[in-house]
Amino acid sequence: MAKDTIVLIGVTDTIKALRAFDKEAVKSFNKVINSELKIAKNDAQGFVQAKPPLSGWSTKPAVKPRTRGGAGWPAWDQSVIRQGISSSKSEGKVRKDYTTSVGALKNKSAAGVIYELAGRENKGSGKNNFISSLEKRESQASRLVWKSVDKNKDRFINNVERAFKDAQAALQRKLDTRRV
Repeated sequence: MAKDTIVLIGVTDTIKALRAFDKEAVKSFNKVINSELKIAKNDAQGFVQAKPPLSGWSTKPAVKPRTRGGAGWPAWDQSVIRQGISSSKSEGKVRKDYTTSVGALKNKSAAGVIYELAGRENKGSGKNNFISSLEKRESQASRLVWKSVDKNKDRFINNVERAFKDAQAALQRKLDTRRV
């Protein structure tokens, strides 16, 4: 899982101010963000296999989906899991310090979330058979969305930072021309 976080200070304010002066610069910044999110999303969707990661994982939906004890376990359906991986540019609280995201990938399908995160934070006395078996056959947690982010992290960071610096420079040029 990605341990480093890129922090861009003033994104919301810069983009808001830039909208008043240079809509093309805003479009250019958003184009980079959208492009990187699309690459990450497609990459994450590509990691979803047609066959369940474990032999006991059913491919048929549960009869009573909201029950516990296995009867309500989400079915492994490649198309549902792929559709559940989406990108978002909506602002929202990301950490406790009220930072917001410029873009994010989300895994919304129940089976996809279980597969993605099983074993990531096991605060119990030890790993259960499901997590142990999954880690033997697959890899550690962070198997879809986070795997995509980790794989492309350096390129994402460089492209987003460059686009943001370009947006800041465009705003500064516009502000400098207004002072004269």
